[in-house]
Amino acid sequence: MTNPDTIYQWRRVYVRENKSNVCPTLTANMGTGGHNVPLIRDDYGIRKLTPEECLKFQGFPDSFSFPDIAKSHMYKQAGNSVSVPVIKRIAENMIFAMRNSGMIG
Repeated sequence: MTNPDTIYQWRRVYVRENKSNVCPTLTANMGTGGHNVPLIRDDYGIRKLTPEECLKFQGFPDSFSFPDIAKSHMYKQAGNSVSVPVIKRIAENMIFAMRNSGMIG
């Protein structure tokens, strides 16, 4: 891992550079040694994304916080989550379509 501007992926037996310049898929098993774990290189070395960073990638607001649970459960929740902005846009379009069709006022 040489590029500090790249998110890498732990793939069970090797590390892969993510050349698409986006975060790899977040999965529910990230905190329990699963594969596809996003890794970064920063000023302190090589590390996994924190659960909070994973939530930011999913579109959660900075004000969101977990209850007092294990980090492995935090990673699981982030990996099982849906992208908040995507769901918001879908809901807005559903409301728009229902209003235009007369289904709701």
